[in-house]
Amino acid sequence: MAGRPEEPDSQSISIAQLLRILRDRKWVIIALTLVGLAAGAAHFLQATPQYRATAMILLETASLDRALFGTQVFDVNDGSRALTSAANLIKLDQVAQEVRQELGSRRSLSSLKQMITTKPNSSANTVEIRGEGSDADEVALVANTFARQFILYRQRADRAVLANARAELEAQLESLTPGDLASTRGQTLSQKVEELTVLESMQTGGWEVVQEAVVPPTPFNLHPLRDAGVGLVLGLALGLMLASLLNLLDRRIKDEERFERELGAPVIARIPMVGWRWRRAKRRAPVSVGFQEQSANTLEAFRMLRSNLKYFEVGRNINSVLLTSSLPNEGKSVTAINLSLSLAMSGARVVLLEADLRRPVLSFYLGLDGRRGFTDLLAGTSTVNDVAQIVEVTRFLPERNGGNAGVKGNGHRDRMSAARDLVCVPAGPIPPNPAELLAMPRTGEVLRELRAICDYIVVDAAPLLLVSDALEISKEVDGVLLVARWGLTRVDDARRTRRSLERVGVKPLGLVVTGMAGEESRYRRYGGYYGEA
Repeated sequence: MAGRPEEPDSQSISIAQLLRILRDRKWVIIALTLVGLAAGAAHFLQATPQYRATAMILLETASLDRALFGTQVFDVNDGSRALTSAANLIKLDQVAQEVRQELGSRRSLSSLKQMITTKPNSSANTVEIRGEGSDADEVALVANTFARQFILYRQRADRAVLANARAELEAQLESLTPGDLASTRGQTLSQKVEELTVLESMQTGGWEVVQEAVVPPTPFNLHPLRDAGVGLVLGLALGLMLASLLNLLDRRIKDEERFERELGAPVIARIPMVGWRWRRAKRRAPVSVGFQEQSANTLEAFRMLRSNLKYFEVGRNINSVLLTSSLPNEGKSVTAINLSLSLAMSGARVVLLEADLRRPVLSFYLGLDGRRGFTDLLAGTSTVNDVAQIVEVTRFLPERNGGNAGVKGNGHRDRMSAARDLVCVPAGPIPPNPAELLAMPRTGEVLRELRAICDYIVVDAAPLLLVSDALEISKEVDGVLLVARWGLTRVDDARRTRRSLERVGVKPLGLVVTGMAGEESRYRRYGGYYGEA
């Protein structure tokens, strides 16, 4: 049979897939969300409170010297440039030095300058002087002192310019003779000296404080709700990103449609996860075998599998079924046992044949003697009567179902009648060449002998991807059931399994998906409806 092209490994996410990602990775998302929330809370708790206070100075536009003398000594032609220049000059070392002296501060000049920021506002002809720090009183005091000392600095600078001009004129007057002093030139120089003296005393520096900084009542950097919200959102975003990345890298199949697509067969049974032991890949646990009270809800799943198998019998005779899987630990042996028990409970005569001649486990699960079995039949050293062992079915049934376990009637007789309807042929001694042994014509002869004494043969075969044993015996049975494990079977393994079966022309009857979380509660919810065997 020609292999069909592989399905594209599409990463487009539907709503159902998104919900599955959220369900499967919920602890990753919750953990990172909590980490983000904790980080936001830690930022709030560890942050040092910071305070902010703002003083404002105004560039003067009115001029007394123009009003008194008809001229303006310091004319501002470009107001925007003057504001920018003032914003820079406020942080001069000379200004900072005066601030430190006035405050009596032990801070360095650079530390004082780092406490303030300046911002010119050309539309209002103002410059904001903003103080920031961990001490509310200090930031207000520093902002006001910088504003005041800057104005004094500009005042001293303007007065110095006028004082120099006055000194030059006075020097010229001293060089004049009494006659020259009485002349028009002398009188003009004397008048200018007097005007400069008046102007020098009137200089304000061209700036005035229009708003003093006040002590801030609360810090500006502490926002517990904002910090918690930001941490929560960032944590949630990281959680969703990590969950999406893990889903992208995760090759395990956790979607029923993906199982059907990759393995090329429909899902005909969903087996619920039995406790936590089914999640421990390397641990074999007898508690997952049978339908005892602690795992009774699995019975409904196997009833559904049993019913689906009978559906396949319509139009064809299926009385021998082989169960295999891609790799070990996917639940094929447990599924084979429980399917056999379910068939026996319906009144059928069942032979459970162990064809996994490499790692046989049925004798362990069922408490049988595994020293003789299938290999003895293949070698011709024993007969069916020599190796077949009756399984006490009642050991594996829930007590409340004992009354309807048999074919008819009720009570102890029916339970014993069910016990006579399940026979197991264990693997027997492990041979050195299992594949060659199963490929011999004797395998078909043994199966024909077993068909003559039962209604169904359930064959537990070795995993497909490790050895070819299952492919050899698949030619001798009426149908093949693939067992896959929810959240364990990988995409690449499923594709290899499908190709292996297609190469020998085997079309599986269907898939049995084991270990499905949530299925147990679903069957329990409708347990009363499924009360009959």
